[in-house]
Amino acid sequence: MFEDELEKASNALLSRAWSPGWSNADKALTAFINGPLIEYSKNRRKADSATTSFLSPHLHFGEVSVKKVFHLVRIKQVFWANEGNKAGEESVNLFLKSIGLREYSRYISFNHPYSHERPLLGHLKFFPWVVNEGYFKAWRQGRTGYPLVDAGMRELWATGWLHDRIRVVVSSFFVKVLQLPWRWGMKYFWDTLLDADLESDALGWQYISGTLPDGREFDRIDNPQVLLLLCKNYIILFCVDCIFVYVHLCTCYVLFYIEKESNVTSFIYNPVVITFLV
Repeated sequence: MFEDELEKASNALLSRAWSPGWSNADKALTAFINGPLIEYSKNRRKADSATTSFLSPHLHFGEVSVKKVFHLVRIKQVFWANEGNKAGEESVNLFLKSIGLREYSRYISFNHPYSHERPLLGHLKFFPWVVNEGYFKAWRQGRTGYPLVDAGMRELWATGWLHDRIRVVVSSFFVKVLQLPWRWGMKYFWDTLLDADLESDALGWQYISGTLPDGREFDRIDNPQVLLLLCKNYIILFCVDCIFVYVHLCTCYVLFYIEKESNVTSFIYNPVVITFLV
């Protein structure tokens, strides 16, 4: 009613991740509990399909409470336990763990209110980050040359949403490959994510950057070139112009594996080897 023709396409993409309102929050919760939740433990890492709850925007804006999500999911877990459904029980445990991490971010922010501005590990306060606007622009626009990173950043701009696994990939690339200040990335997420959440984002970026006491090591990198082998459909969906780079990298990995396994130093390139990838 209030949108013009130019806004319809953009709004249609945004509605993929969030349709505002309490009733829509209840629908999303019900759909998740009766659908993807049962195989959440197996499918939660798949970025090219609706395998997560999409509840984070509703939680952020108070359209559904954490208490309600917890109790309804636990009821489903008890039902599956009575049926002897171990996979369903495991899925619920993993989902509630992610909800627990969200609450943990509140604990961190309450006790360390500066956590969105400086690292919790004081000796990293003066870490020599690379201040390069060109790198930052390429990352924002999805033009880094790494297909999985570029697909993720283009999805973020188009839809305001990123799968949790892709968030880890693009943020890890940001701080560990480009070595840009993590606060830049956190602020860009704040501007573009529908579920932008100060506490959760601060916890996530500090964890990836290794600036939390229990964060991951700085030299641990989620290699986007390795992970792209598992995300073909996702890359095709959001970064179709990256597909030629994707095929080239897949070819390199397949040929490297053949060389490694057969202990040969030279072989004839055969396009049939990679037909299963494209």
